Amino acid sequence: MPLPATGAAAPLTRSPARRNAAATRQRILEAAMAEFSDHGFSGSRIDRICATADVNVGMIYHYFGNKDDLYLAALEASYKIIRELEQTLDVNGLDPVTAMRRLIEMTFDFLAGDPHFVRLIMNENLMMGRTARRSQTIPHLTQPLLSSLRTILKRGQTLRVFHKDIDAENLYVSILGLSFIHVSNRHTLGTMFQQDFAASDWLAKRRAIVVDILTSYLSADPG
Repeated sequence: MPLPATGAAAPLTRSPARRNAAATRQRILEAAMAEFSDHGFSGSRIDRICATADVNVGMIYHYFGNKDDLYLAALEASYKIIRELEQTLDVNGLDPVTAMRRLIEMTFDFLAGDPHFVRLIMNENLMMGRTARRSQTIPHLTQPLLSSLRTILKRGQTLRVFHKDIDAENLYVSILGLSFIHVSNRHTLGTMFQQDFAASDWLAKRRAIVVDILTSYLSADPG
């Protein structure tokens, strides 16, 4: 059999064992996100996670160590999903108003559609953020988002289409707040107003309102 030419790079392939390990770890993470979002940290059970992920308890402890660390990994994985989605937005290729609209819409759609994120965040806040404070990943993941927001705001102010002077952190809290409450309080609000707050037509109207509120605020002339 002829040898490959000198200097030719061998194709990089992942061994079946590594592929299987990565797939197993991902199954555990997905099962953990569902379990912790449905039952909170205290009410969650490792045996249910094992059953959902089709693994034994030993695999949980092999990949994640213990329940606390598995919960932390699930929380970080949930944040990673939205942060990676935000990075798909081409900030420099869009005018600042369009870029801001797209970021708001992306955040709104993610919170309305992701099955776990809102409930994980609600549960973590009930625990006073004790697990999130252990994470170095969550603050690190947030930096590109803040950088994108600062870029959009600066370009908008330079072009004089954004008149309000607001920092990126405060702006994101406003985006999150307006995109969060109807998801976190969906059931109580639905009972109060006899309205399905998960209905696609209601969400479409709410989405347009949220985008309009935030972009109108940024664009309003303080004079």
